[in-house]
Amino acid sequence: MKFLFFCAVFLVVAGGACLFAANWIGSSVDAEGFLHEPFALIALGSLSVALGAASGTFGLGIAAWRCVRAS
Repeated sequence: MKFLFFCAVFLVVAGGACLFAANWIGSSVDAEGFLHEPFALIALGSLSVALGAASGTFGLGIAAWRCVRAS
């Protein structure tokens, strides 16, 4: 159970770091009109935050289920 929460927190923090880095790097258009942006960081950050939120919600559901069953 603790492992699931650790993974959820790690994924949310890593995803936030990726999104922060993508915002910090920024995007630009060169002289030929090509867009340069860190799209991989945006996709990886969004996916990590979504997976972290899903695993955290799943972990809370399991904890609530165990609490109800123990009563």
